[in-house]
Parts: sequence; structure tokens; C-alpha cells
Amino acid sequence: MTEQPPFVVWSQPIAVVDDALRLVEASYERQVRAFLLDHSVLPPEFFDLRTRFAGEFVQKVVNYGLRVAAVFPPDPGHGERFREFVGELRGGHAFRTFETRADAEAWLASS
Repeated sequence: MTEQPPFVVWSQPIAVVDDALRLVEASYERQVRAFLLDHSVLPPEFFDLRTRFAGEFVQKVVNYGLRVAAVFPPDPGHGERFREFVGELRGGHAFRTFETRADAEAWLASS
């Protein structure tokens, strides 16, 4: 019998900040508190801090006690402020970003 990973790979597009609540629902349905997101499910607004999307989305993750690992490669188009924001998130326990899926999975499995 193969052991299930301690997280859900989220493949549904995230279009609005309140889509974080779908992760909350899934956490109760699947009895898991951790999620892996690929950059492809995140809207362009997530990467533009002026929209406040990323900050509000991450705050919901924190408020509901979820752990989320987001995988996206470095992109100079994201801007310096976004890179600073990502750097600040690395110290937290709720939402972190990774360049590789393997690193993200290792962090999620470590909790």
C-alpha cells in the first residue's frame, strides 16, 4: 500500500482572493492542511503587488491555518517588490515559494 502525501496538489485555477476558501473546504474534505500550487494556477494579479491579490490571498491562508507551497521560477518581470515579498514569506510557516516542485514537496512533507 502506497502512503499518500501529506498535501494536496491544487490544479484548479485561482481567479479571485476568495478562492483561498476553496482550499479551506478541500482541507476539511480531504483532512489535510497543506497544498502545493503551481504558478500556472495563479492569476497574473498575484504577481503584481499593486493589486493586493497576493497579500490578501496569503493572509487567508494564514488565518485558516493552512500550509501552501507555491512553485514558480524566478521571473524578472515580477519586479523587485514582488521578490522582496517572496523573501519575507520564506521565514513563515504558512506560505512559501519554491523554484522546484521537489523542494516544495520536501517542505510540505516536513511538517
